[in-house]
Amino acid sequence: MLTVPHFLELRQYFNNHEVGKPFSVTVDKLAGIWYCTPRYAKLIVHKLCELGWIEWKAGRGRGHTSVLTLLTDSGEILLREVKLKMEQGNVKEAMELMNRFGATAVKEQFMDWLSEGMGFSTQAVSNKLQDTLRFPVYRSILTLDPGLIYYDFDAHMVGQLFNTLVEYDQESRTVTPCIAHSWESSVDAREWTFHLKKSVMFHHGRELTAHDVVFSLDRLRLNPERFESSWMFQDIEQIDAMDHKTVRIRLKEPNYLFLRFLSTIPASIVPEEIVRAGEAEFGKKPAGTGPFRMVRLNEGICILEAFPAHFQGRPHLDRVEVLIFPEMETGSLKEPDWTSVMISHGDASKVQRDALLKGNSEWLAMETLFCCCSLLVFNQRKTGPQNHPKFRQALHHIIDREQMIAELGGDRVFPAQGFRPYRPVSGKTMEESSSASRSEILAMLKASGYQGEAFRLLTTEYHEEDAVWIRERCESFGIHMEIEITDPSEFAVHPSLPQHDCLLFGNIFSDDEVGELEMYLQKNYFLCAFDEPMTEAVKKAAVSVFRESDENERQRKLADVENLIWQTYSVLYLVQKKSNTSFHKSVRGVTINASGWLDFHKIWFHPHVSS
Repeated sequence: MLTVPHFLELRQYFNNHEVGKPFSVTVDKLAGIWYCTPRYAKLIVHKLCELGWIEWKAGRGRGHTSVLTLLTDSGEILLREVKLKMEQGNVKEAMELMNRFGATAVKEQFMDWLSEGMGFSTQAVSNKLQDTLRFPVYRSILTLDPGLIYYDFDAHMVGQLFNTLVEYDQESRTVTPCIAHSWESSVDAREWTFHLKKSVMFHHGRELTAHDVVFSLDRLRLNPERFESSWMFQDIEQIDAMDHKTVRIRLKEPNYLFLRFLSTIPASIVPEEIVRAGEAEFGKKPAGTGPFRMVRLNEGICILEAFPAHFQGRPHLDRVEVLIFPEMETGSLKEPDWTSVMISHGDASKVQRDALLKGNSEWLAMETLFCCCSLLVFNQRKTGPQNHPKFRQALHHIIDREQMIAELGGDRVFPAQGFRPYRPVSGKTMEESSSASRSEILAMLKASGYQGEAFRLLTTEYHEEDAVWIRERCESFGIHMEIEITDPSEFAVHPSLPQHDCLLFGNIFSDDEVGELEMYLQKNYFLCAFDEPMTEAVKKAAVSVFRESDENERQRKLADVENLIWQTYSVLYLVQKKSNTSFHKSVRGVTINASGWLDFHKIWFHPHVSS
C-alpha cells in the first residue's frame, strides 16, 4: 500500500481545508480521488488513521457522508519520504514526488538538504573510512557500451570503467602504455605488434587475453553499420592473437594515427563472453578493466566503486555517486560545502567568486576552456532553402554571436571561428567576413530564392535556448523557422535528416587530430548532412591525414578541411564554451580532462587540512 502518496493525493485534493478542521466526505469520493474501489479506499483510510495523519468518523450506510479531519500538513511527510527515496538511490521517484506535491517552501528545504550532501565526503562504513564524491548531472546516461558512445558525459563515465591498449597523454601529446606494456611497428607503419600486461583483470573476475583485444576491435571494424566509430579501424586488414598475451595487427595502408585511434574510448577492450550474452544489457551493466566498477545504474543514479584489482593501482576515491536530474535546470542545486570539488559549466558560482575575490587562501581556482563549440549543420541532401549557399551565408550574418553571448550569458564565452578556441582556420577569419548590413542580408536571401517557406531546425533540450534565440533573429528577417526538440537518444543514432533542414548541437573538441577527424568521418555528425560532392571531398581530405607522418603537415591538412566547410557555409560555428572549477585545498589531484570533466581516479582528500 502506497501510504504516503495516498495521503499526499488526499491533501492536494483538499488543499482548501485547514488542518484540524473536520469536513464531510463520502467513501465513494475518496475512491475517486485514489482511483480504487470503495473497499480499498476504506483500507487506506484505516492505515492513515493508524499513522495519526487523519481522523475519520464513518457515516452509517452506503453513500452516507462521513467526517474527515486532516491532522497534519503534507510538507514534513513529503520531505521525509523524498529524503528516504534519495538515500535509497531512487532519485527519479523522489524527484517525481517532489515535483508533483511539493510547495515552493518544501522544495527549497529539499534542495538545501540535497545540496549539503553534494561534493566530497568521508564517512565511516563498516569500521572503515570511505571517501565519496557525489555530484549532480542534468542529462541521462544513454549507454555505457564503449562502441556505441555518442555523448561526452557517457564517454567520460566509460573511461572510468574500461581501459584501452594504449593511452594518450594530453599534456605531453604522446601515446603511453596501458593494457599493452610495449609495442613495435614496421617501417612502413602497416604492421603492429602489441605485448599485453599480465594479470589485467575484468571486473567480473576473468583475466584479459589477446582474444579479447581481437574481439573488441573486430566487433567495431566488421560492423560499420552498427558502430559509428568503425571508421577508425577500417584500415585493419587482419588482426590475430599470436598467443595469450600478443596481438598482431596488419593494416591495408600506412596509418600514422593508428596508435591514437587505439587510445580512444570506442577502442576500449571488452570481455567477449559478457558482450555476446547481450549487448543491450552490457550497455546498462558493463564489465571492464577500469579503475572503477559499476555498482548501480538506473534513471536516477549511477554508482561506481573503486576496483581494488586494477592493474594500474587502486583509485584513491572509494565511491562516486552521480545523481541524474535530466529535467532540472542546471544550477538548481546549491554549492557543496568546503570539502567539495565544485564544477560549474558556465560562470563561476557566487560562493566560489566571493571566496576567490576575498583572497581566501583555502580555495584554489581552475578555469578550463574545454573546447565545446556549438554548431549549425545544414541538410544538403534535402530540397529546401538551406541547400543554397547564399541562404546559409545570410544565416551566418543574421546570427550575431556577440549579441547571443551578451543576451544569453551562461557558459558562452566568445564567438567560434571553428572547432579550435585557440586559433582561426586558414584564410579569412570570421570577423573579417562577418559584417553585413540588413539590406545586404536581405539581398542574399533574395538571391537564394527564399520565399518564406518553413525552415526546420532539430535540436535537443540542451540547446533549446539557443534555438529560440536564433529563431527570433531569423523572424526579424522574414525567415519562418520551426524548432523540433528531440530526445538525446534519438539525436545520437539519427543517420540522416529526412524531414529537417538543420541540426543544432555541440561538439566537444578534444584538442587533437582524432577529435576533429571524428566530426568529418563519423556518420552521425557531418557526413549525414553533406551533399555527395562535399562528402567525397571531406572524406578524401580527411583520410589523407592518416597517411601523413609529419604532425605539422597533418595540422595544415585538417585546417584546410575545416576551411573548405567554413567557406561554403556548410557548417556555422556559433560560440565557444568554458568550464570553471573551484576546489578546497584539502582536495588533491584535481585535473580536468579535455572534455571538461574531473578525472575521478586521480582525486584524493587530505585529512589534515581543515576549514
